[in-house]
Amino acid sequence: MPSTRLVVIRWIRNYAKAWQKKDAKAIASLFTEDATYHSHPFRPVNQGRKSILDYTLGALDVGQVYEVRFGKPVVEGSRAAVEYWTTMKEKLNDVTLAGCLTLHFAKNGLCKELHDYWILQTGKQQAPPNWGH
Repeated sequence: MPSTRLVVIRWIRNYAKAWQKKDAKAIASLFTEDATYHSHPFRPVNQGRKSILDYTLGALDVGQVYEVRFGKPVVEGSRAAVEYWTTMKEKLNDVTLAGCLTLHFAKNGLCKELHDYWILQTGKQQAPPNWGH
C-alpha cells in the first residue's frame, strides 16, 4: 500500500483534473459512499456520494474553468490540508476562488470527510509569490 502522502497527492491530482474538466462524476468517485462534504462553514452538509455529486454538478455549472492549482499538502496520519487557487468564468464574469481543503481519508484512499474554506473574488487574480508552499 502506498504511503498516506502519496495517496493524498494522487487524490488531489485526480480532484484537480476532474475540476478542470468539470467532471462531477469523477469528483464524486473520489469519496466514500457515506462521505461528508462541507462546502462552506455556513452551508448545509452534503452527506453521501449522491449528495456530493448533486452539489458538485451545481458548483461546476460555470462557463469555463481556466486553471485549478493546489499547493503542497500538509499530511498527518489520515488527515490532510491543502490550499487551492482556481480561476474560472462564471455566467458572465471571470472570478478567482481561493481556499483551503481539510481532508480525512479512509483506508481505501477515498475521502470520507471534506471541509472547504474559500473566498470568491471578481476577476482573474494571480496567486501571491510563494503561494502554496
